[in-house]
Amino acid sequence: MGIIRIIKFLFISDVVLFGVLTALSLLFPSQLRMSRAINVAASRERIRGAVEDLHRWEEWNTFIRTTPLTGKTFSSPASGKGAFLHSDQLALEITGSAPDSVALDWRLSSGKHFKGGYNILGNEGDSITIQSWFDFHFRWYPWEKLGILVYDKQFGPLMEESLMDLKHYLEKSP
Repeated sequence: MGIIRIIKFLFISDVVLFGVLTALSLLFPSQLRMSRAINVAASRERIRGAVEDLHRWEEWNTFIRTTPLTGKTFSSPASGKGAFLHSDQLALEITGSAPDSVALDWRLSSGKHFKGGYNILGNEGDSITIQSWFDFHFRWYPWEKLGILVYDKQFGPLMEESLMDLKHYLEKSP
């Protein structure tokens, strides 16, 4: 009789815990936009060229440079709307291109899918602001919604390092 009572207690505890986590997760939004920005002393055309040409990303993008991508293929040309970088771990495609922005679609082999991009914003003076952004969408599952708490810690440093490397890349070469 005692073992049945323990099993019932554990089952009811699990159901209550799942209910509390689900209710808590409803307080979080189902989408998240994360962005970082940096000022760069370079021309708008030069910035756009570096951001839009996927071949040049290995020079400055931390994720592309540090992730061992096998089976890499690039579209020809590797810039402009429809350009892509495919590998066994990643499918990256430029879905939109304008004079002041580049929109991207990221698909990881792990199943994660998100949108991202770069905005080239005007600035007073001798520098231009580059904004990097990602949009994440989450299902109602509590573990996904509560995962919002770690996304900034995971992706934020990569975004900041990539922008800093982009700044150095653009400012050092003519």
